[in-house]
Amino acid sequence: MELLSLMNDEENYNFETQINIIEDNVNVSKTSDIKEFFILTTGFIMLACGIFFVSDVAMQIFINNMSYQTQVKIENFLNSNNETTYKYNEIDQKEINKLNEIKKEIIIADPQLKNLKDFKIGISKEEELNAYIYPNGDIYFTKGIIKELKTDDQKTFVLAHEIAHYKHRDHLKTIGRSILALTTINLMGLGESQITTKIMYSIYDINNLQYSQKQEIAADLYANNLVKKIYGTNKGAIDFFKLIEKKQNLPEFIHYFSTHPSPAKRIQLISE
Repeated sequence: MELLSLMNDEENYNFETQINIIEDNVNVSKTSDIKEFFILTTGFIMLACGIFFVSDVAMQIFINNMSYQTQVKIENFLNSNNETTYKYNEIDQKEINKLNEIKKEIIIADPQLKNLKDFKIGISKEEELNAYIYPNGDIYFTKGIIKELKTDDQKTFVLAHEIAHYKHRDHLKTIGRSILALTTINLMGLGESQITTKIMYSIYDINNLQYSQKQEIAADLYANNLVKKIYGTNKGAIDFFKLIEKKQNLPEFIHYFSTHPSPAKRIQLISE
């Protein structure tokens, strides 16, 4: 019995010794592969986000301070206005003429606009409620929104809102952010990892929604001030957002995932 006990003790000692040697070996990881992957991925993502946000700040400072001549050169390079308009009838042309008259009033209210583009105005055939401005300064109202804008102050607000995007150089900033995001991911080598790339693009998309909403709010405030300056009241702006709210009829939380704030929030901001 004693001999058997001694043999068992010796075997246990040898086993424990081998375990200790394995645990102390520098070539054996003490953490799981999943944990190490998570730490490495998180580190890369944080570094990539840091590079992107620093570059984004620098890019926006550059765009805000570059000359208008440089802006025009970039816009000419990026120009992709392939808008196809339908043949204007008499009613459409009358609307365009009216919008051009309003444009003159907006330029008088903001003399800085005299040094910018002519802001050619057109009507597109879409029935959705929308208006948009191209990088070359052309502004289009959809057929749908033309039908709904009943008063001059409503039209003034929408037109001034689109002009604000151009004045603030939002089109160049949006394009610049997209290029920065793609460049950062490629430089970091994240494109080789589908999981990491998807996470990075998800972070960018969420951030871009908030960024876009800030651009919309800034354009709203600019247009709101012009409407009040021209008409003495911002009733047209408020009526426009009430119209949008009625047409959309969406729950408030949906707008957290949209490029535009909710009409209710926009009314609140221009009413303060």
